[in-house]
Amino acid sequence: MFSGITKSLGSRIKETSIKSILAMVNATERVVNKDALNLTGMTGHSVIYRDDILSVLHYDPLDEEEITIGNRTIPVQKSTHKTPLVYIPPLLAPGFAFDIFPERSLARYFLARGFDVFLVDFGSPDKSHSHLSFEDYILNWMPASMAAIRKECESEELSLYGYCMGGLFCLLYTAVANDIAIKNIVTVASPIDTHQMGVAGKALSILALPAHRLARILHFNLMDLKPEFLHIPGFLGTIGFHMINPFGVVKSYWDLMLNLWDRDFVTAHESLGYWINNLLDYPGATVGELIVKIGLSNTLARKGEMEIGKKTAKLKKINASLLAVAGKTDQIVPERSAKKIMDVVSSTDKTFEVVPGGHVGLIIGSHAPENLWEISADWLAKRS
Repeated sequence: MFSGITKSLGSRIKETSIKSILAMVNATERVVNKDALNLTGMTGHSVIYRDDILSVLHYDPLDEEEITIGNRTIPVQKSTHKTPLVYIPPLLAPGFAFDIFPERSLARYFLARGFDVFLVDFGSPDKSHSHLSFEDYILNWMPASMAAIRKECESEELSLYGYCMGGLFCLLYTAVANDIAIKNIVTVASPIDTHQMGVAGKALSILALPAHRLARILHFNLMDLKPEFLHIPGFLGTIGFHMINPFGVVKSYWDLMLNLWDRDFVTAHESLGYWINNLLDYPGATVGELIVKIGLSNTLARKGEMEIGKKTAKLKKINASLLAVAGKTDQIVPERSAKKIMDVVSSTDKTFEVVPGGHVGLIIGSHAPENLWEISADWLAKRS
């Protein structure tokens, strides 16, 4: 009996010693060579189009017979769906938000599900890009990107998959360009009714009328300001995300301390953190339009349209099949904000889903593959 206890105790001491050594190694690497732990954007791809900071990526087919996504192993489908899939990221998040690390890569997952996958990466703006507006993104870069993708894949029909503001870009582009070859649209946590966005939405709804009247009296509009005055540095976005869920931030670092010996856990933590801690600048001209047109005026929810340059994007022109998804615990874009899209598009084939997770967790959280990813892949597969 005592020999068994001694043997068990010895095994535990040995295991603890090994974990302690591994933790020291990983902790040292986090200090001296942190980049080696960052696995973002690892999926093979080629760049098929560039314009200033914009680039369009075409992901390479997978060579493996099966891949690991989350805690599951899934087979790689060799047959490709007819309709290519195009990811549209939000401006605040870098393009690799769809390719965080191999086991949590939306790009790899959809490649394995038999899709031909592209990404429109709007790049990393700085203050010299504060002039970039919706006109630049929706009327110039989106059409150029779609043209490059269609030339590459030799298919007119495309499916668009947008996260947060990326979802709005999908809708606005399809509407203003009257692009009837956009066959399917998936929007993930995309705000339509901004006055239903929690505390911020309530504040916008209260300020909307006084702000409008004041602007008429003073003959002044926020968009009259020089764009550089409205430019938002990325670090402020990072602070904002942390402030929304400070306990989650603390917990993530506590979990890291407990699992510092596990290199896979450490690389996952570093890769996820690299995104959240390196959010991108928001160009000033775009910020002005977001506040005035989408925020205060809430024009997408009220009218189902938005002026972009000299054109008007009318969402009722959209007839593509639509899947809109919201996060059950999303504090930034709650369900009622995202669901408004169901009222303003003309699509007859439209579905609304609520999945577990907050604004970030629903798309890259540990349970995202079995929820959002699988739901959207199954939905697209039937329509591609």
